[in-house]
Amino acid sequence: MGVKYRTTPWFVPAISALLVLSVLLYFSMSEQSKLINKELNEIKEQRAWQAGFIAEQIEQRLQYASESSGRLARALQLRLEQGYPTLGKQLSELIQPYPDGSQRTRKSGFDGFHQAGIYLPPGSELSAKQSQRLLTAKQIVETFGQGALSNQFSDTWFMNQTGGIVIYWPEVPDFVFKAQAGFSYKGTPWLVPNAPPGTYWTPLVEDPIPKLLMLSAVTPVYIEDKWYGTVGHDITLQSLLDNAKLLKGEQYSAFILLNEKSEIVASDIESLMQAGDAEDFKTFERGVWYEAYQKLWAHSESYLAYKSRLFTMSVIDSQGWVLLTSMPLEPATDKIEQAFTALQTMAFISIAVEVIILTVLFAFFHRRNKAYVRHLKDISQTLAQEKQRYQALVDKIPSIVYRCKNDKYWTMLYLNGAIEAVTGYLAEDFIDNKALAFADIIYPDDQGMVWQVIQDELETTGKFKVIYRVIHRAGGVRWMIERGGYSDNQQSIEGVITDITELKEAEQKLKISNMTLDEKVALKTAELQVANQELTDQTTKLQASLLALQQTQSELVEAEKMASMTNMVVGMAHEINTPIGNIAIAESVMKSKIEALLYAINHDQLKKTSLLETLDVIQMSLQSNSASVDKLVALSEKFQGLGYRHETDTQRNVFSLSQLGTQVLEKFAVRFADNKVTYALNIDPNISLHGSAEAMDEVLSKLIDNSIKHGFTAAQTGHIEISANIIDAGHMVQLIYCDNGCGIEQTMAKNIFVPFAAHALGKGSGGLGLGRLYNIIKNEFNGKIELQSQSGHSGTCFTILCPIDQ
Repeated sequence: MGVKYRTTPWFVPAISALLVLSVLLYFSMSEQSKLINKELNEIKEQRAWQAGFIAEQIEQRLQYASESSGRLARALQLRLEQGYPTLGKQLSELIQPYPDGSQRTRKSGFDGFHQAGIYLPPGSELSAKQSQRLLTAKQIVETFGQGALSNQFSDTWFMNQTGGIVIYWPEVPDFVFKAQAGFSYKGTPWLVPNAPPGTYWTPLVEDPIPKLLMLSAVTPVYIEDKWYGTVGHDITLQSLLDNAKLLKGEQYSAFILLNEKSEIVASDIESLMQAGDAEDFKTFERGVWYEAYQKLWAHSESYLAYKSRLFTMSVIDSQGWVLLTSMPLEPATDKIEQAFTALQTMAFISIAVEVIILTVLFAFFHRRNKAYVRHLKDISQTLAQEKQRYQALVDKIPSIVYRCKNDKYWTMLYLNGAIEAVTGYLAEDFIDNKALAFADIIYPDDQGMVWQVIQDELETTGKFKVIYRVIHRAGGVRWMIERGGYSDNQQSIEGVITDITELKEAEQKLKISNMTLDEKVALKTAELQVANQELTDQTTKLQASLLALQQTQSELVEAEKMASMTNMVVGMAHEINTPIGNIAIAESVMKSKIEALLYAINHDQLKKTSLLETLDVIQMSLQSNSASVDKLVALSEKFQGLGYRHETDTQRNVFSLSQLGTQVLEKFAVRFADNKVTYALNIDPNISLHGSAEAMDEVLSKLIDNSIKHGFTAAQTGHIEISANIIDAGHMVQLIYCDNGCGIEQTMAKNIFVPFAAHALGKGSGGLGLGRLYNIIKNEFNGKIELQSQSGHSGTCFTILCPIDQ
């Protein structure tokens, strides 16, 4: 049985819409007035908070500079009380006189970004102790200055009694060279003789060298109640006022900074700064600023709405300064009203459209059957379940997942549950700025930066990444990294915010550790300097010992020369004695035979057989003497050739080392075959030498001959290898000759090139060959020949080094 539906009159939804719109209009007007007042109060409190925070930051910077100046003075006093250790360079090496009579740091080798500069006024005369004191102060100033580059003061300095200065100021590295002729810090607030111990502040004064207004934290240095000068830090006025730029968020916003005498110190109102006195401040803008200033003091208020403007006042206690700010209220009010009007209009239009659409849909869907309605309910239930599952999944993510408007308050449209763990606030506190806006918990110093970074990156790429701080509900500060971008409809921003506080704290600890490390390095450097002096003294003693050893070495060399000469003389005598002895024996035999022959003749006993026998003996003796004489002549020629000198008619030109080696090996082809010797030649055809090819032929031939005669004595197959290569950047040829023979005894190796030192001496060898080779390489090719060690291996290896160009 079908279900019958009644047709709903068309005017019922219209009347309902009018009633709803009327009620909404009444409540919206009432709520708008309340929200406008609330928003204005929030603007006033936020403005006052910003001004107070800026004053607090200035106060903290001054306090930190004062404490650092005290630490610097104590460090310098402690170092000076401990004496003056050796500091490397002398003061005279670091400074030089200038034409104006002053003494300043030498520009050559000076790096103002890492070193402290020195300026001494004309007439400064320094004793040795004063010079050491200045060097010690320079070291301490550099250590403190480089370790405090991240601090909020401008420089680190020390002034001595003469009016000179040792200063580390990376932002003005040429400070000491800018000082005018004859300048001195005597009589200035920075150098007050015998000032009470402790840190004092100079008034706001212009430094005559960089021409900058600045405050200075100054601490006198005393050692045993004697004043040696002052140390301190400077803070420029401009750097103090940099934070005031955050107050320029609203059009026509301005500030005035008054000193303890109510005089204008600084302002971003150009006309007021040009006048620069209290009278103009009292009459500026018809006295509105001065009247607001008086009212704020009278009521001890931090902000005041006066004559359509919002004034704030913050006090910098350490200096007695007052920071006044002003901004017009009308633009802020207009913005709020325009925003509420636009929202109100959009709300009415959207409600009217929704009522009309619902009326049409109601009339249309009211006629559908129950099955279709049930189907819609099933779909709605499924969607609700999916939404719940999605919500549960998002809530489990440890990072904050959000969707917000791209406005100054970052009005949140959606937040997951992770927001409570990170900030301490509930998600519903931020939705549509119900309890507070997300911008309210962003650290004030980071608010402007966050807005600028996100807008710039959204404009270029549509995505962004930014790191900033938020204030936890419990009062702590947490570090966040936010990644996000435009939503699909480009009307809102979606992204993820992750807590990185632990990483930032670890990074800060590392920075502090590095600063502490700089001080430890400075102390360790001083200890190393003392140790270095001790090593210097030990080095002096070692040098004296070395001279004694060198003298002893010279005596040993002379003794070695005498020993070598003795060996050579003994060798020569040994070689000569053998043929002379043979001659003496032959002469004795001939003499006895002749005497026997004469006796037989005188006694008529001579026989033909005896005569022939005697003549044969005499003939053999003469032949023996002739052989001995020939041997003596050969020895004489060897002795003459021991000291090789090339003859004037010897051809000396460029020759191919590879071609020469091939020719030498071909000469020994028959002997190689007879003695079962193999060979290898590895020389680049492009390698050439300048000199006598005949001399190098003799060197290689002698080495091959020695290998065949003395190296391959056992019944084994011998192998000879000759190779060469270019070394020493193309200026030297290295020729290597090796065989696999029996090698050379270690006892003979060190004297192998000494004449008569061959191990075959007395075994058919004269011991002169290698000595001649040594002289050929040295005198003909200006090179050298060495016997390479073959410890643990058989065979002999010679290395010959010859320069390519002579």
